[in-house]
Amino acid sequence: MKSRISIVLATVIIAFIVGTGLYRYSRTQMDTLFEVQVPFDFRVGSSHLSAGHYRIFHAGSQLIFFQRDDGKANAWIPVTVSDTPPGKSASQLVFNQYENRYFLSQVWTAKDNQRRDCFPSRSEQILLASQHRSGEVTVMAKR
Repeated sequence: MKSRISIVLATVIIAFIVGTGLYRYSRTQMDTLFEVQVPFDFRVGSSHLSAGHYRIFHAGSQLIFFQRDDGKANAWIPVTVSDTPPGKSASQLVFNQYENRYFLSQVWTAKDNQRRDCFPSRSEQILLASQHRSGEVTVMAKR
């Protein structure tokens, strides 16, 4: 009985150490794409993010991470990636606007010359179907 408890305890400790190491490794491997000040609350996927200063990280081939400076708002965002057309050299966020509601649509990055398209959330699909789109809003990255 004592040896089983020792084995389970050792397994838990090893799993914790490996998990912590992988988490730290993944955090250091994320590449900062740009920083941006978003002046309004917005939605992306199932996440609601409030206005503020954000850092945008490249977290994988089809994943980006938003982190607000105060740490109170973060979001992992699945995206599809394509090359940006010539002439789009500035990093920026593009939002679809529906009256006073904003949904992140695209992330343009000058660092790697790519456009990342966000998947529309269920609530955005409903608004889009009801033809209430007001327009498009672009927020430029900080220099």
